[in-house]
Amino acid sequence: MPYSLTLGPFHPAWLGPQRFVLRIAGDRVVDVEYQSGFNERKCAERLSRLPLPDVLHLVARICGECSFAHSLAFCQALERLYPYDIGARAALIRVVAAELERAASHLRAAGAVLAAIGMDQRGAHLETLSRQFREMLAQVTGGRVPPPVCAPGGLLRDLSSSDRDDLLAMLPGISTDLYRFIDRLIDQRLLLARTIEVGMLPRTAAEQFGVRGPMARASGIRRDVRADQPYAAYAMLAFKPIVQEGGDVYARLLVFLLEAYESMKLVETALHHLPAEDPVVALPHEIPRGQSSAAVEGPRGAIRYLIESDGLRLTRVQIDTPRQCDRLLARTVLSQAQLDDVMAIVASLAICVACAEQ
Repeated sequence: MPYSLTLGPFHPAWLGPQRFVLRIAGDRVVDVEYQSGFNERKCAERLSRLPLPDVLHLVARICGECSFAHSLAFCQALERLYPYDIGARAALIRVVAAELERAASHLRAAGAVLAAIGMDQRGAHLETLSRQFREMLAQVTGGRVPPPVCAPGGLLRDLSSSDRDDLLAMLPGISTDLYRFIDRLIDQRLLLARTIEVGMLPRTAAEQFGVRGPMARASGIRRDVRADQPYAAYAMLAFKPIVQEGGDVYARLLVFLLEAYESMKLVETALHHLPAEDPVVALPHEIPRGQSSAAVEGPRGAIRYLIESDGLRLTRVQIDTPRQCDRLLARTVLSQAQLDDVMAIVASLAICVACAEQ
């Protein structure tokens, strides 16, 4: 006898309110209804009514998972209106903060996938690593809830030599730990049985839906703003995207893990090459007239800001964030899935509700 099962709007497997209504026949999903819109805040509309210090504060709080990515995209859009030349130290510290945020977000998502398939101990270990990266990010930004650190032309605070040394001392041990973890995990029978050809998102569907970030790269789409349109210091760090072809839960899990490991290497390289200069700048009193846009690769994919100014302050802000889950995407990855696989599939999407409903 078919029946309906409702998940959400709140659940430990995801961040932010969303609801899945599953139609079950036997032990398989035959239809899905996806409901969102519980968290609309109209941040873009509010930004155009605020002075620049308050704008930077709000942008950094649009999303807890992608805080620095939003700040960086916004500041890079502003910088195209000014004749600013970003120094190497500021550019490298921006990479450090962006990659620490990415690693923390990816490892949390990977841990949620492992917990959903019953590998609770391994999932808890990744959650611990994620918290360590959040703590390192706090050393860079100056707070557990990241305060504004990006500013047009540079940064609002520098990275002290003691904090830099602390980060460089911690990274090798964490890097070795994560490498061994990945090496021991990827061919585990339980993992393969629960993730291979589960929650399939073929490349054609991923392209049709316009997905970005890890979800797209796990479906074979080699698209990453860090490589396609290098910003900050990525051009000097010789970054290359990580791509998997499977389009299933296993491929998405691997992308999370391997990108987190790559983030550690980028952070370490950037810290080793910090020049001795002052990256701290003062906030401008006026914003030049004009229109500009800029994009960065956030933890969930490309985040783009389009801004307009009348010569004194912002008159329009548009925020373009990665496509998150909707009814079509939910049906594609969950259709005919076994009920026991539903939470792993949803966790592997790492849906960022705050970005989707900013």
